[in-house]
Amino acid sequence: ASVGIALLLSRGASEIGCSALQTTPPRGPRQNAIAAPAVRMPNANANHDGASPKKSAIVLIDPVTDWRQVVRAGLDADHDVITVQMPDVALPEKFRTFLPDEAALRDAGVAHALSSRHRDVFSIARELQVLVGRCDLRIACVVPLSEVAVEISDAVASCLGLPHNPMGSMTARRDKGLMKGAVREAGLRVAEHARVGTEEGLRAAVTELSLAYPVVVKTPSGMSTTDVHICNDEKEASDALASIVGGTGPDGRTVDMALLEEYIGGTEFAINLMAFDDANAGSGDAGSRLLVTDMWKYEKTERARYDSAEICNPADHPDLVSYARDVARAVGIRYGAAHVELKARQDGDGRYVDPVMIEVGARLSGGRKSTMAQAAIGDWDPFASLIESHCGGNCQRRIPQSVKFLTPKQFVRHIFLPIDEGGTVKEIRLQAPTLATLHSSAVIVKAGDVVEETTDIVSCAGFVWLVGEREQVEKDTNEILSSFSLILEDKD
Repeated sequence: ASVGIALLLSRGASEIGCSALQTTPPRGPRQNAIAAPAVRMPNANANHDGASPKKSAIVLIDPVTDWRQVVRAGLDADHDVITVQMPDVALPEKFRTFLPDEAALRDAGVAHALSSRHRDVFSIARELQVLVGRCDLRIACVVPLSEVAVEISDAVASCLGLPHNPMGSMTARRDKGLMKGAVREAGLRVAEHARVGTEEGLRAAVTELSLAYPVVVKTPSGMSTTDVHICNDEKEASDALASIVGGTGPDGRTVDMALLEEYIGGTEFAINLMAFDDANAGSGDAGSRLLVTDMWKYEKTERARYDSAEICNPADHPDLVSYARDVARAVGIRYGAAHVELKARQDGDGRYVDPVMIEVGARLSGGRKSTMAQAAIGDWDPFASLIESHCGGNCQRRIPQSVKFLTPKQFVRHIFLPIDEGGTVKEIRLQAPTLATLHSSAVIVKAGDVVEETTDIVSCAGFVWLVGEREQVEKDTNEILSSFSLILEDKD
């Protein structure tokens, strides 16, 4: 069948033993794998009298963001791990470099790897139920590990009778226009916006909304700053519109309308939260506790590219934290992570005020932010918390109800390494291994690659993460920036 989901195995289905390692043939950039175990379906979780307890499992949809850490947390909690990948989603090539292949999934401990086609929720749920019955498993939760997975994970969890965010607000958690509508309906400030598909519609919307240039033109269901254009005049806006409408968006779908937005000035922040079903958290409703786990302030270059992100103490920004919580509630995040991006202006006293949402994701933050927050905070595991939250559990016992946010004990900086000019890479120079505060680094490009100038996060040459005392991080930042260079082949 050309539509559906396949559990790709090394032997025929009638011969499969659930403890056997199952392998899959290559399927382009997204290869599938197998390795760890367990799920549950609504009518298959109850044990029969005298039967031994079923093995618990978690399902990870589109394992991309911090997937190794989430797999490890699942195994540490004695869950088997099942992954669902989507190899036919037409992601841009630069996104595909982040996708794990079969060997990586197997080595990490994944027990069963499923391959979804055409985002077919029915087939995913059915195959999980078949797997549950065959291997005597009980699925505890379904977790999204990418922006593409957000809509699918809630739908699959709903089909399986598992905790999930409200289906009525599912589109508001993915479509940036519907997202802004939901947040505005909650009484919160958002940028003026409109859907446009033609130059005439663009001009009419600019007039109707009384917008002044610059404006933003973007793909409504984009991610990682891809297909986001800051346009200084009508020609730039028209060119951005033409590049989006009729093309394939970052999530692999054909885009029929672009989103025009008011440009919001100020400083950009990201606030990450985790939603918990804590019975004593006020109303007692699911997800009524929204714990702020970490907060980041972004610095950008004059060309509006990301330069760095540094961790903040949420206690210093009460207005922004309160706004982020309200945004997460407005789009229905009751289980799992929330990643709220906003802008705020600095008043005369140096405080950041008047927050305005850029977007919100019902998922972990990218860019290793959870891993860095764990290093900075200490006694907290974001990946175990993510699983607990999607299982409908309470917050980790060591975090009292009175705690509204976590406080970093160390300073963290995430440095973006841009590509300033397109061409063929001859050499990459970066002096990092001996730095006192170096936590990790990743260079995405290599000698021989043909690269283009950086326009978004995923088109950077690489990244460096520093953790330690602020003074030393500042010194090491200067070392990184002074040592990094991307040398290109001479052009004819």
